[in-house]
Amino acid sequence: MRTKTLLAWVSILVIGFTLLSCSKGGSGGGTTPPPPAPAPGSTLKVSLDKTEIPGDNWETVNITVTDQNNNNVTSSSSIYLGNVLVSGNSFWTNTPGTYQIQAKRSGITSPDVALTVTNPGPSPFSQKIVVEDYTGTWCGHCPRVGIKLEEYVNGGHPNCLVISNHGPNNDPYTFSNHAALANVFNSQGLYPTVYVDRDFKWSENTSQLDQQFTNRRAPLGLAIQTTVTGNLVNVTAKVKFDVNTAVNLKLVAYLLQDGEVYPQVNYGYYGLPNPIPGYVHNGILRRTGTNLFGDDIPTASQTKGNIYEKSFALDATGFNVNSCRVIVFVVQGPNSQQRKERAIINAQVVKAGLTKDFD
Repeated sequence: MRTKTLLAWVSILVIGFTLLSCSKGGSGGGTTPPPPAPAPGSTLKVSLDKTEIPGDNWETVNITVTDQNNNNVTSSSSIYLGNVLVSGNSFWTNTPGTYQIQAKRSGITSPDVALTVTNPGPSPFSQKIVVEDYTGTWCGHCPRVGIKLEEYVNGGHPNCLVISNHGPNNDPYTFSNHAALANVFNSQGLYPTVYVDRDFKWSENTSQLDQQFTNRRAPLGLAIQTTVTGNLVNVTAKVKFDVNTAVNLKLVAYLLQDGEVYPQVNYGYYGLPNPIPGYVHNGILRRTGTNLFGDDIPTASQTKGNIYEKSFALDATGFNVNSCRVIVFVVQGPNSQQRKERAIINAQVVKAGLTKDFD
């Protein structure tokens, strides 16, 4: 009797051991074991390449995370600004204050590191906006936009700089590189199409233009010196920085022409006839003095208070140079984060033969 009882107890223990083993995983399924606890002595450390930046939305702080062996583990760590997860390992802002930065990795949380963001004060430069109107003399809907923009500029907004990019369909003012720009900004076959600061497509609501002036602090200003020699417009463009930035920036320069009179097709806008016989075309894009999408500004030149200069010549052959203007502007290049790629940062314009200082 005792032998049978002993066998029964042994059987129960074997079955219990088998069930316990199956519950811990294996090919038969079961729950996943918890991750191992951090090794004793494991730590994380957050380092900043600077502990103070101005809140100008351009100067950037770079964040590095290292482990207890001083290995760089930034890419495998989660970086937090307060309770907010940061995308990447760099940070910039336009909001002054003190920010606490920490990192988390494999269950370990680093000590907080403080970043101070100061008030940069007002910019010494006025903010210009560039409005590019993809238009044509043959386009019956284009006066709707062209006239509205002209009224906006003449109605107290001289810092709204309008470029009229004509083409195609045998337009007498077709820009030689019209298609290249139109393809990039998706305006082929859609006339009129208007882009503001190469940042967004205009909905023809002037409040959008107003916001471009009020919602930004100009990080740089531009000045232009020009002389005319025969059909050449000699230009020296200057860019003065009020920020420190390593963002890829480019300088663009175009020749514009004003005062060209040519009939404009019109589908009933503003009560004007079709065509409009004495329509005056202004801001006609004629030539480029740089790469169509801009020449690189050296990163080393992009420091607060520094002035970067570039000289070039614009060929005005075939145009009345007395009715020409030069427009220069700075755009954001590829792989930049602050704003949209190709977006215009600031601009300046001057009549050919004259000089325009920083303002």
